This record gives sequence, C-alpha cells and structure tokens, in this order.
Amino acid sequence: MNRKVISLCLSLGIMFLVVGCAGKNVSSSSGDQSGKAKTETVQPDAIKTVPMERSFDRPSGSASTLATEPGVAPDTNALADIFFDYDRFHIRKDAMPLLDGNARWLRGSGSKSVLIEGHCDERGTVAYNLVLGEKRARATKQFLQDLGIPASQLQITSYGEARPFCKQQNEDCYQQNRRAHFVVK
Repeated sequence: MNRKVISLCLSLGIMFLVVGCAGKNVSSSSGDQSGKAKTETVQPDAIKTVPMERSFDRPSGSASTLATEPGVAPDTNALADIFFDYDRFHIRKDAMPLLDGNARWLRGSGSKSVLIEGHCDERGTVAYNLVLGEKRARATKQFLQDLGIPASQLQITSYGEARPFCKQQNEDCYQQNRRAHFVVK
C-alpha cells in the first residue's frame, strides 16, 4: 500500500512537471553582446509535424552523401546540412557559406518550400533535445530569412535525438547528429 502511494505521488509529480513546463520560457546559457541571457518562448504548436513513417532522406552509406563534404549531396537540387556545437544552437562560422549556398539555391528554385529539421545527439533528455532541435531549426530559418528568403518558403520541425544520422557513441558520430537537415518540398 505504501509503495502504491509513493508510486502514485511520483507519477503525478512527473506529470505535473511535464504539463507545467509546456510553453514556458527557455533560457540560453549564451547571451547577447551585453552579456545578458536571452529568453525565448518555445511554441510547440508552431512546429510542423512530419509523419514518423517517412523514410529517412540520407541513410548511412547511401550514394547521396559525398565523402569529401558531409551534408552535401551530388544532386544539384540538394541543400547542405549544417552542424552545431555541443549544447548550442548558434550558427557556426563554417556553416555560414553553406547557408549562403542554400539561400542562392532557394532564390533560384522559385516557390519551392523547405522543411528545416533540427537534430541533436543522444546526450540530454528527450524533452531537452526536442527544444534544442527546435532552437537549431529556428536559428537556421532566421539566418536564411536574414539572407532574404521569405518565411513562407521555410518550415521547421524538431526531431531531437529521434533520427540520428550516425548511431555510434563517440564524438565524431555525435557531431554528425547535431545538425539542421533540409528537406525540399
């Protein structure tokens, strides 16, 4: 009886924690130039959902990846993935030229839309990684918008750690999973 009460209380506590955290402000550990932390509101309903049965666009070992440059497919219509540092969602300097190229392709593609998928490595909780994946997708979308791509062409979603590109447990593999992946619609 005592174990049932404790188990019930623990379950209710976790449920209230999960429900109570939905839509809360999420603070970044990095701030702007003034040193103050930025706060952004996570709005899960603004994320585009994609059916889970969709096949992964870039399976490991597929012919669509180049050995010389990860994230770039030989197809001229493909867009380059960008990668992120551990526990970060800011666009890295090495990603900026790739996003410039993606923006050029989007400008030349007319009205094609793109789904930007935010991904994480397996470290961290499922909820944390979903939020981090969303922040990565939003940062990527904002960068492309700053380059003149209309928001109407860009949609985002977060898969967190659910769709790893690489499944080994080492830093090289984790780096490949911390990415924004582009799916042309």
